[in-house]
Amino acid sequence: MSDPEDKDHEEVPEGMVRKTRKVRKKRRGSHSTEEGRAQADTLFSKGKNLLVGMEEENDDFGHVDVAEQIRRLKKGKEDDRPLDEVWGTKKRSSSWLWIVLVGIIVLVMATIVGVTRWLSQDAGPRLGNSSLNGGIESVGSVEDIDLGEGPLGWFHEDSIQVLADVRKVIAKINEAEDRESLGELLRASSKRREGDLNPALWGSECLTNATSHFRWQPSVVRMGSRVGEGERGFLQITGTRIDGAPYEAYFVKEDGRVKLDWDATIGWSEMNFSELLEQKPRREVFLRCRVTKKASFDQDFGDVNYSGYVISGEDGEDFTLAYLPLDSETKKTMDRGLRLLLNYGSFVTDQPPHQNQKATLRVRYNAEIGKDGVFEIVEFLHDGWVSP
Repeated sequence: MSDPEDKDHEEVPEGMVRKTRKVRKKRRGSHSTEEGRAQADTLFSKGKNLLVGMEEENDDFGHVDVAEQIRRLKKGKEDDRPLDEVWGTKKRSSSWLWIVLVGIIVLVMATIVGVTRWLSQDAGPRLGNSSLNGGIESVGSVEDIDLGEGPLGWFHEDSIQVLADVRKVIAKINEAEDRESLGELLRASSKRREGDLNPALWGSECLTNATSHFRWQPSVVRMGSRVGEGERGFLQITGTRIDGAPYEAYFVKEDGRVKLDWDATIGWSEMNFSELLEQKPRREVFLRCRVTKKASFDQDFGDVNYSGYVISGEDGEDFTLAYLPLDSETKKTMDRGLRLLLNYGSFVTDQPPHQNQKATLRVRYNAEIGKDGVFEIVEFLHDGWVSP
């Protein structure tokens, strides 16, 4: 047998060329080998994870058919991440869900506690948002507050203590069971009768905490037709009762103490509105009422012009027309005061006239006016129901 190397050196016949075909074996380096192994491990890991997920799904839902397996394989190609890295197993997903829910609940509870504590702290006096009784002079901004010896000096000297006293008075009236229990909590009144001090007129318990919309408004009232002859500073308190109904109360400073103006709070009058309409008194009657005006209410009786108003009780169920004769400068001044209270005919603002504003009047029934007689406004005492 000849040596293969000798064949390579055999002489080639003249005119012919030896062609040698060399076959090179493709070699794999160490790097490509490791890469291949990594790819294989990755595919194996994917397959393992997929099978684990399929087994867990089978535990919960039974056999997985071929179509479902193909769908999962396609999904595995779209997302190279193992299923465990996305959400993990169902048990792991549920754990994270509970952790998130507990965190949200704790956050909400902490927020509620913080807001409640913040609302329960009264950091000094606040001006309320409740509407005033028409033209009563109100203190609506810091620039308007008079810290001197004016009618509201008693409030501005120590507003925090005044409001604390107001809360105490309201709490005691809530618990009162008879007239004697009211005692020195109320402002004195020369007009009020003994039977008018009935705790039942107070209604359900009035709340004064921060969540009951407790608000206050310092104001000054002056006599409507006798400017300069009398004025008084008072607090208008608003809030809600324990049954959810709103309430409005008035407080003044008398004999060095903060007291409830019972008459103004319950709307005391010499006659309630139903009695007024039934009896039609010819004498003058002190009346706390609500007032509204329209142009169609004005009338002429004989040679005298009358400015007409609708007056009503607190609930608005009983009402009647009442006329103010414009036969003197005094009566015309009263009419201007009522119009100002109602913002009627004012060119200063473009707001519509106010309706059902509180006012204190003296009225009587005048049978000599008109065919069957009318109620006449004898005197406009002042805006609102707190008397100077």
